[in-house]
Formats: sequence, C-alpha cells, structure tokens
Amino acid sequence: MAEVVRSRVDVSAATFFRLLAVVTLVWIWLRLWQWVLIFVIAAFLAVALDPLVRWLDRRGLRRRFGSPLLVLLLAALVVGFLYFSGATLKQQAGVLGDRITETRQQIGDRTPDILKRLLSLGASGEGGSDTQPGAGQGNNRQGGSQQDGGSGIVMGFARALISGLLSIAVALVLTIYLLLDGRRTYEWFVAFAPPARRSRIHATAEEARTAMIGYMRGNIATSILAVIVTFTVLAALKVPAPLLLAVVAGILNFIPVIGIVLSLVPAVLLALTVSPTVALAVVAFYLGYNALENYYIQPRVYGHEMQLSGLAVIAAFAAGAELGGVLGALIALPLAAMYPPIENLWLKGSLDPAAVDDHRRIEQSEEH
Repeated sequence: MAEVVRSRVDVSAATFFRLLAVVTLVWIWLRLWQWVLIFVIAAFLAVALDPLVRWLDRRGLRRRFGSPLLVLLLAALVVGFLYFSGATLKQQAGVLGDRITETRQQIGDRTPDILKRLLSLGASGEGGSDTQPGAGQGNNRQGGSQQDGGSGIVMGFARALISGLLSIAVALVLTIYLLLDGRRTYEWFVAFAPPARRSRIHATAEEARTAMIGYMRGNIATSILAVIVTFTVLAALKVPAPLLLAVVAGILNFIPVIGIVLSLVPAVLLALTVSPTVALAVVAFYLGYNALENYYIQPRVYGHEMQLSGLAVIAAFAAGAELGGVLGALIALPLAAMYPPIENLWLKGSLDPAAVDDHRRIEQSEEH
C-alpha cells in the first residue's frame, strides 16, 4: 500500500501581515477611492499653485498667508463667475432641457409602431400587456413621461452640480493644507525609504512635479481659450444659450477623447432650433477647433513635459476612467507622462540599454 505523503505549507508571521496589509489597502481603496482621487486632485492644484506662492513669498507675503489667500482668490473667481452669470446659465439650462425633451418627443413620434412594441416588450418582458392602450390614455402617459424625463434631467444635473461643488470645496481646503505643510509631509514619507534610494525618489518627485505643472497649466489655458472661442462663434451664429454651451465646452475640454463629443451634442440640439445650416456650421466648428487644439495649440501650451502620443492618451484615459471614473481619467494623463523619467531612473538597470535609447529617440520624434 502506497504511503500517503502529506505536505505542509508554513506561512510566516511577516508574510501573513503583508497579505493582511494588501487586503486592508484594497478594502480602503474600494471604500475611499473617491476621497483618494480628490486628494490627488488637491495635490495637483498645490503643485500648480506652488510657483505663485513662492513668488509671493519672495515679495514679502509669507507662505502661511499667501497660500490661503491664493486659494481663496481662485475660489472667489469661480463664485463670482457663477454669481454674475448664474441667472443666465439657469435660463439657458432650461432652454437646453426643453430642447432635449422636444428631441426625445420627436424621436418617439417618428419611431415606427412595430419598433415601439419591440422596445416595450424588451423593457417590460411581458407580451401584449400594453400594446393596445387607449389613444388618449397613451398620449397622456407619453406626455407625462416626457415631462418626468425633462424634470429628471434637471434634477440629475442639479445633484451632479451640488456634488461637484462639494468636491471642489474639499479639494480647495486640502490644497491649502498641502501648500502649507506639503514639503514636510513629503519628507516624512521619504524618510521610510533607504538612504541609498532617496536621491532617485527626489529626482522622480521633481519630474512628477514638472509633469503636473505642465498638465494643469496646459489644461487651464486650453479650457479658458475654448470657452472664449466657443462663446464668440456660437453667439455669432445666433445659437441659443451660447454662454452655457461655452462653459460646458470648457469643462469637458478637461476630458480627452470624448470631451468634444459630449460638448457637441447639446450644441447641435440647440443649433437645430435655428436651422439645419447653423447646426452643420456648429459641427464643423467643433470638429475643426478640436483638430486645431490637438495638433497646434496643445503641443505649444503643454510643452515637452506632456508629449504623449494619441494611443498613450486613449490608453491612459480608458484605464483611469475604469478605475476612478471621471476623476481617474483626469489624473491618468499626468501619471502616464511620468513613465519616461521612471524608466530612466528606476528601470534603466533592468532593461536593455538599446531599448531605453530607442524609447528616448521615439519620444523626441514627431508623432506622424
């Protein structure tokens, strides 16, 4: 009779606690990922504002006073814009909501009855229960559902706006604390690293700082320019709600790849209320300006710090959106731009020197 060999796996206490730490970090990320992303956004803002704080400090306004003053000034500019344009934006948002409701009604009216029945069956999972309602009752339900849809859009927009404003407020408060005590916090964490690696950590942090400054500076500049140009063109074309559409275009300009599509849809819907020719002109303007921004404006505004290929932008955006939603998509690009210095500082010894040299040559060459 064959002897049964029993094996035993010994797990040391150190391995057990490492595994427990990994599980704990994953649990914390799943519970607090939104707050972590807000903290990262605040870190980006602090890095972007730090040169201005240093400039004020050199001119006699100490950091402990200049940091909150600068953040409060930034918040005051946003609040002032919303205050002076709030009534106009509210009115124009109502126009946009009415247009969306009208478009949904027109699509419903022009949809063939057989397609409506198929959609109804697919949605309800029941055959024939609502296929022959009374004409008046069906119209009343249709009108009521359209009104509910319009009010639902407005309420959803209001909730998203309130949530966004609260997130911005928290990010600004964190920005002040990072401007005041960010250096000591950074040095406290670096102290955990072995002394032999601290020089590379400092070099990596400096490269990351350069990438963040280039990203924030470029995004803010291109978004402000997008608001000005979009408002001017839409007002000249007599498109309703030009200020709201311009603000939407500026905000969505922070989102790569799909930002242009999201800002184009409401602009076309409102342009159709003027004429199909104006709608085509709006489409041509958005697509033309997007091409101009991608291939001419952004390379000059961002500089060498954010030289990412189109494929790298799409991959970073998709990964960031999947992991952290819109905020994750926004912070993915500067994180992706940090790979070249990480490769040069940390991976150079483990990679083929020819691969490192080829990567550097390809990064400095033209995209096409």
